[in-house]
Amino acid sequence: MGEVVRRSVETARPIIDARRHTLSIDVPPDDELVVEGDPIRLAQVLQNLLVNAAKYTPEGGHIWLTARRAGVAAEVTVRDDGRGIEPQDLDRIFDLFTQGEAAPDNFPDSGLGVGLALARSLVGLHGGHMSARSDGPGRGAEFSFRIPLAGS
Repeated sequence: MGEVVRRSVETARPIIDARRHTLSIDVPPDDELVVEGDPIRLAQVLQNLLVNAAKYTPEGGHIWLTARRAGVAAEVTVRDDGRGIEPQDLDRIFDLFTQGEAAPDNFPDSGLGVGLALARSLVGLHGGHMSARSDGPGRGAEFSFRIPLAGS
């Protein structure tokens, strides 16, 4: 997962820096979280989560990226202190063509609403699961996915 994290952060870094966010990363050494999967697709999943966090967090906010062992799975979490998600939207946030309201500062590329649906599908194809959590508007959001560790 270390390589996946590096690729994802490298790709998402321009938007994170442009919006002056602080990105905190807590990931164990490469050999601790080894998964069987397509590193390009897994990086695409994580990149989507990082870019969404940057888009929906007001300028100067915080984004936390963590990866850890969770039993026989690797669990990766992206959390932010941004806009949050309405409770009624948590059930449908992964539906195709669904997206939150435009970012408060009218972020120019709000997308088509396919990123989270694609990310969840890719995680599922790797035998994993993705979830979202938020304490509501203005309280940030947290997206996590778990995929089996190699040899599990």
